[in-house]
Amino acid sequence: MSQCLEMTFRSMISSISDGIYITDSEGYCIAHNEAFLRITGIPANVVSGNVETLLDNHLISDSVTLEVIRSGQRVSKVISYPSGCEALVTGNPSFDEEGNLVNVVCEVRDLSELNTLKDELKRAKQLNKQYREIIRNYNPVNDAAQKISARDLKMQSILDELPRIGDSEATVLIHGESGVGKGLIASLLHEHSNRRIKGKFIKVDCSAIPSSLIESELFGYEGGAFTGARREGKAGLLDQANHGTAFMDEIGELSPFLQVKLLSVLQDHKILRVGGTTPLPMDIRFVCATNRDLEKMVDEGTFRKDLYYRLNVIPIAIPPLRERKDDIFGLTLTFLEKFCKKYRRSLSFAPAAMDSLYEYSWPGNVRELENVVERLVVLTQTSLIGKLDLPEKIWQATHVMVPSEPSHFNERKVIPLKEAVAATERHSIEGAFLQNKHLGPTAKALGVDISTLLRKCKKLGIRRTTTIEIP
Repeated sequence: MSQCLEMTFRSMISSISDGIYITDSEGYCIAHNEAFLRITGIPANVVSGNVETLLDNHLISDSVTLEVIRSGQRVSKVISYPSGCEALVTGNPSFDEEGNLVNVVCEVRDLSELNTLKDELKRAKQLNKQYREIIRNYNPVNDAAQKISARDLKMQSILDELPRIGDSEATVLIHGESGVGKGLIASLLHEHSNRRIKGKFIKVDCSAIPSSLIESELFGYEGGAFTGARREGKAGLLDQANHGTAFMDEIGELSPFLQVKLLSVLQDHKILRVGGTTPLPMDIRFVCATNRDLEKMVDEGTFRKDLYYRLNVIPIAIPPLRERKDDIFGLTLTFLEKFCKKYRRSLSFAPAAMDSLYEYSWPGNVRELENVVERLVVLTQTSLIGKLDLPEKIWQATHVMVPSEPSHFNERKVIPLKEAVAATERHSIEGAFLQNKHLGPTAKALGVDISTLLRKCKKLGIRRTTTIEIP
């Protein structure tokens, strides 16, 4: 072979992304490309010898080349290499004009990516089976449970009590952080009462209405009561709630003046419109909600004690989502079904993504979870929602954090060193994939070769929706 032709030949096999390994008729290597070294992890100085040397030194689990030499036919096998990769090796014999074997050309195709995808598919199928099993065995305790996914014992207890509370006329005060579902509980109380037939459920957001307008919005006004008022006057929100339920959300935001007027309504069952002189009889059931500590406000003098006791006849305390982790799975499925139907999509969660949702603290509670699921349904490009598809603050917050200062050690949970190292490696690799997308740049950013990166991904179970990019 001329020098020019040899250079062309070597340039050609170097451009191939699969590994190429060529021997003569006796098994001595005469050519290989860089991809072969990268995939197999075999040192270059060892590759140049006879293939039997690789077999004797346990650098390959089997030899396609030797079998092709013995049989004179095309052979394909899956071979394990020192890099930790499994590869599909196909050996093709090359003959001269007289039929004598001249060379054996082996193509080595890395199966790591395929194996990872197969593992992910297997896990996704297992998770799907788990979803179906939970849904099949899930028996709602009542109508409320059909609207609120509740596996947590505290929430189930609240839902069990809703029909009895709803059927009464007692005032209810719902406590809970923003986003836990206080409004939904209030609406379910109305649905469990006879008032759903004769009246409406009217929500009054005490924090959203400007203080200068809330009195007229709440109680209504007579014609000409103030500049800009309608000539015929206007009924207030409490008028609309007559014979029904008034849901006073964020009741702690009411001014002292309006607290007095609301107390009068509770005591006398009458309202007086702005500019009016004649009280109007009202039949209203009040359900109130707050994320503030009203008892503390009473002690501080910012909330009337008599009004507090009028409102707090039946208290309902809704725990935050971080304290009822068992509800996260059901809520996620409920929201996923809702938004897949809305946006006409079909998606599911990978196990690692579901784990991250479960571990996250959810400061925004159920409302934040619902918003996250809707965003994922809209933006996820594949049918499987992976961990790295989640908002960065969620998957970053769920990594195991290793103490950075020895002085804080006693304040933190001690993590076994092996788990801490694995968590740190996982965090670094997933972060690098997020920034670099492809295997080549990711491995370069981490300071390792691609075979090492693939081996660690397989070991740590890291899902990669990337394609191999040859540097």
